[in-house]
Amino acid sequence: MDENVKKIAEEFKRISKKRWIKSISKSFGSIGLTFEKELGKQADSKYLPDYNGIEIKCTSRFSRYPLFLFTIAFDGPTFPEISRIVSKYGWYDKDYKDKKVLFAKLKHNEATTVNGKYKFKIAIDDNDKKLYLCVYDINDQLIENDSFVYISNIHKHFITKFNKLAVVYASTKMLNKEKYFRYYKIDIYKSKNFNTFIELLKKDIINVSLISRMNKSGIDAGRYRNKNLVFQISKDNIEKLFDKIYTYNLDRK
Repeated sequence: MDENVKKIAEEFKRISKKRWIKSISKSFGSIGLTFEKELGKQADSKYLPDYNGIEIKCTSRFSRYPLFLFTIAFDGPTFPEISRIVSKYGWYDKDYKDKKVLFAKLKHNEATTVNGKYKFKIAIDDNDKKLYLCVYDINDQLIENDSFVYISNIHKHFITKFNKLAVVYASTKMLNKEKYFRYYKIDIYKSKNFNTFIELLKKDIINVSLISRMNKSGIDAGRYRNKNLVFQISKDNIEKLFDKIYTYNLDRK
């Protein structure tokens, strides 16, 4: 193990020995925010890895949610391209009726129905070195395949964020209406290579979503939360993208 892996492994052992730790917030991401606070790390949304070159993902013991990898914006043909897509294919938000939103699961090998009127899929052009959004009508007639992301930009996001990955597992419980976490397991991985990422994308093992939604609370209520393209992978498939280099499980000590 290199020094950064050793350091986070030792920090995890220190945190896990505290047993139940009170959540610092009521937000959806409180499991990760609480762990980062224990590490002494301030919450941020930076493009770089979380901790000494290691990206950290926290998950609960029985969660079936996929692991979030990264988001990326369309490179063209317009800017911001997501606004054109939402304007043309989205639907009006139920609370902000003058603004359109759009949620779509995207696959490489089959088209998925969107808004009951269209079908979306992604296509990777190895010669053109772009990932395209392909839009069809409900009868599978191509409407357009104009929106794109440069493969080089996807590559940049992946290698910058995921040289190494630490997946932290926690049990959860409620006590006096407060949530607590017990961090019991850490798996640390090193990424394979970007060609593997692309192959998993083509096999629909890496999931892609197109998301443009509204903030519904706080000072940003009524403003867009455009996440553009969101890349995720299920916990069951982590070792198809990464090689495990370290594991520690307090419950099996």
